[in-house]
Amino acid sequence: MLIVDDQISLHRYLDKVISWSEMGFTQVQHVYDGVEAARMVDTFRPDMMIMDIHMPLLNGIDSMKRMQQSGHLPRTIILSAYDQFEYARDALRLQVSHYLLKPVDADQLRDVLVELIQESAAAGRQSIRNELNQTIYSGSIEAESLSIVRKGLEFLSVDRFAILTFVDGLPSETDYSCWLQEQVDNKISCVICCKNKKEMVVLVGGGDDLTSSQLREFREFVLEKASVLSPNQQWSVGISTIAQDAASLPQLIAESAQDIGGPAETGSKLRDAMLRIKPYVDRSYQEDLTLQSVSGRFDIDKYQLSRAFKQEFGVNYWSYVIKVRMEKAAQLLVGTSWKNSRIAEHTGFLDESHFSRVFKKYYGMTPKEYRSSPAHTD
Repeated sequence: MLIVDDQISLHRYLDKVISWSEMGFTQVQHVYDGVEAARMVDTFRPDMMIMDIHMPLLNGIDSMKRMQQSGHLPRTIILSAYDQFEYARDALRLQVSHYLLKPVDADQLRDVLVELIQESAAAGRQSIRNELNQTIYSGSIEAESLSIVRKGLEFLSVDRFAILTFVDGLPSETDYSCWLQEQVDNKISCVICCKNKKEMVVLVGGGDDLTSSQLREFREFVLEKASVLSPNQQWSVGISTIAQDAASLPQLIAESAQDIGGPAETGSKLRDAMLRIKPYVDRSYQEDLTLQSVSGRFDIDKYQLSRAFKQEFGVNYWSYVIKVRMEKAAQLLVGTSWKNSRIAEHTGFLDESHFSRVFKKYYGMTPKEYRSSPAHTD
């Protein structure tokens, strides 16, 4: 939380009437003018802000405009001693969450803060869900996604987490989220569900005291509920190990799927599939090579594909796909006069901008720089 007001008495009053730690705030900073506030937002990166409108040097609205231009405008409660439409209109343009009049009513402010915390938690869960879906789809997690998930887990106070995979459960239109949250053990504080065609992948999180036994109890709780809701369905549930870093998500997803204990491919059959998949990637780099697509083509489970490929070749499946595509793109940049858009399409990318970002990350230079580099020209 960042509190911005030129009146010291307001800061003291808020600290007296609001128990920040009980509401879940881990840090509270105080600044006293709009210029300092704009600077502090860049360094402190608050999740929420209480901002006075009338301040010296730079008023609240102009300070927020400066924050917006810098790329980080936290959820904001505007305070003003003036009930004037002009300020409210400007605040609405900046998508201010709430506009409160001074003197501040403590009960009203608490209600507003609770509402904002709930909105922020919902947004955090949704951001994690989006990136989890992408990780399930690709079998890997990129740096940008990793940063988003880490920030979301931090906001939700999730220190340890695991993946549970439910197979052959409720009908596809059923939303697991609500009744999964009914787990009585308060040590499980976070349940995020991603629904696929054949399974539900669930991230279950808690504090630093989350244990495997609690996860097993959670599984039994879910199975008991499911047997009541859908008595004719056959259920299988897999549990991964517990991790603390979001970089482990691809591994946890694979572990959870493996733990389901359904029909598994024999080792020799899996190895044979890997020996066919690798040359398929080598020659079909322009095709859809997602785990979902390739596992369907070779009739194996996508999690088994991801795990077996890494075991067989010592590299993650998706990392190998990127390697093949990048090496082919580099050959085309040097050996042809094709435009980037054509090379992107030829090497399996949906658009030129995505191709260019991946290329620069892989080679440390843009396609244009690579093509003109003396080291790559004959």
